[in-house]
Amino acid sequence: MIDPSSIQQKLAAWLGAEISMLRVLASGWETTVFEFALAARSHRFPEIPVARPIVLRFYQGHLADDKGPREYLTIDCLSRAGFAVPKPYAFEPDHAALGEPFLVMQRLAGGPLFITRSFAQAFKTFSLGFFGFVRAQTKLHRLNPRADGLKDIPRAFQTDLAPPGTPMLDRALKIIGDRIEHGPLPGLRDAWRRLSARAGVYRVADESVLHLDYHPRNVIVAGTRLSGVIDWVNTDIGDRHLDAAMTAAILSSSALEHPRWMRDNLAGNTLRASFASLYVPLYHAMARLDFDRFRYCQAVAAMLRLSMMGMMRAHGPEALGYQADAASEVTPSVVRLLSRYAERKSGERVRLDFAPQTT
Repeated sequence: MIDPSSIQQKLAAWLGAEISMLRVLASGWETTVFEFALAARSHRFPEIPVARPIVLRFYQGHLADDKGPREYLTIDCLSRAGFAVPKPYAFEPDHAALGEPFLVMQRLAGGPLFITRSFAQAFKTFSLGFFGFVRAQTKLHRLNPRADGLKDIPRAFQTDLAPPGTPMLDRALKIIGDRIEHGPLPGLRDAWRRLSARAGVYRVADESVLHLDYHPRNVIVAGTRLSGVIDWVNTDIGDRHLDAAMTAAILSSSALEHPRWMRDNLAGNTLRASFASLYVPLYHAMARLDFDRFRYCQAVAAMLRLSMMGMMRAHGPEALGYQADAASEVTPSVVRLLSRYAERKSGERVRLDFAPQTT
């Protein structure tokens, strides 16, 4: 457990400035996020504002040393390119400072586009901010990764299974195949084989910056205005259809046990169907989709996400570098909805059955 009072003392010493307030802001699959404010100017980082909320993002798990620097470099590049991300102020890879790698960055105004206080509030907030949600993603996809200061953005899905320069689509398929083998996840094998056999048709594509976890809880809004996009740990370079497909898959399958109306039931399914049915035509209106390619990418995105969930269930979230409580979001409803989605898009039966490893 992270002790906020200890963190406040150590962070003040690291920054060279007194901290007037520090509290936990959020906790995700890979990070714990704090909000703090400086009482005086930092000697080490004088550009950090005083008496204004600032974010401290901890990277946890055995992959923290890879994820932290990767996200810092990504948002630094995007910030310089003028894209709406939190401004990064400092990154510390050394565990000696606070016990984990961490990033200090701007606190965006507002809150997540999707909130779960009530069905009516969730629908209203998302509907009002939906246009900006899609527009920001298409703006991201129009950035040239070989220009705009973005050539140094790292590839989150780079793998030893594929040499550098391998297209994102092929790397994703190799990662899925490796998870099927080592899960083992035999219920995904037929769909993966079918997708792999068709990959050559879709391999060549213009490259874009891909968020690959672009969903309403990673977009911050103040009223109807989009403040920025967060959580860039999965960023890669590749076919924009794969990023749009991942968003569509998440919108169609994200189910929570609490509140009850976000489960696999009439209320939750109506909300998800509404979000997904709005998203695709609006994206297409802003950035034309090749629907044959998009449908194929929807299957790949669903399989990539489903295979990740299968590995979490078979070996625990920690095996993938996530925090233990990430398992609470891999609910039966999510697995069921995503499996149905993958079946529809791939044309093959999909089952997330596995044989847990024993020691």
